[in-house]
Amino acid sequence: MKSCGREMVPSNSKLALERLLAQHFPAVDTAGFHFEAVNGSGRGCWRVRMGDRQLLARPQTTEAAQLGVFRQREYRVLRQLSARQLAPKPVVYRDGWLIVEWAAGVTASAQDFSGVLENGSLAQLLSQLHRQPCCGFRLNLPMQFIHHWQNMDPRRRSPALLRWHHHFQRIAQPDLLAWAPLHLDVHSENVLITPQGALLLIDWEYAADGDIGLELALLVRGNGLDVESQRHLLRTYQQQRSGLCAQALNASVQQWLPWADYLILMWCEVCWHQTGQTAFLAAGSASRRALGLNT
Repeated sequence: MKSCGREMVPSNSKLALERLLAQHFPAVDTAGFHFEAVNGSGRGCWRVRMGDRQLLARPQTTEAAQLGVFRQREYRVLRQLSARQLAPKPVVYRDGWLIVEWAAGVTASAQDFSGVLENGSLAQLLSQLHRQPCCGFRLNLPMQFIHHWQNMDPRRRSPALLRWHHHFQRIAQPDLLAWAPLHLDVHSENVLITPQGALLLIDWEYAADGDIGLELALLVRGNGLDVESQRHLLRTYQQQRSGLCAQALNASVQQWLPWADYLILMWCEVCWHQTGQTAFLAAGSASRRALGLNT
């Protein structure tokens, strides 16, 4: 059916972004905006150049919402944490677009990431993050699991996976060790090395308030750390947190590991359902093995 009047433009389209930028930066000639698609920062993201200034534009999409991403929440988290030099500075959230200052630097290579784990600088950065006031967005894992279950491919809901789903809906979460703002997606591509050599975390789309044990468990599982690397991470982290018992920290992370496995697995399942890319099934295979599921 033909629509009457002007054709509707999706709020997350490039054209909608151009209109938003023209409104927010009226002194800039729209011909001066240069757009470059960004693959590593989420689907539909754009690097925007306007003279000497560079921005990152991140849309609110249906696919993002299915993964628990809400750009307005991300904007508020960034507003708080960028003031502490822990995150990029947000510019505006409007009309389904989050505009952020483009952070200068290079993302960590696999070798760089191993290095910042080894020298303790990543543990230091996380301990600094975890000492900040909470952001006001409590992570609700049972609801997140339900959301992921609803948005995965129904054909992949095996009886064994259903048992785990019911398990995590029934059992209590591990005892609270320390409540703090969490990044929840720490890996090499989300660690930026600035021109000054400092570390900066980027891509805060999953950030929420939760227990620090979950953050560290996700870092361990998401990066496939072996036992010795895990011990070193927790040792260097604990050295940054006076008063934090090393034994309690180790116990907390161990208790959170199955939750981390299930969260990673279900995220991969939703991404697989959205894209059909087998890389997501491969990414979830370690979590499947850890939970005793067939790969």
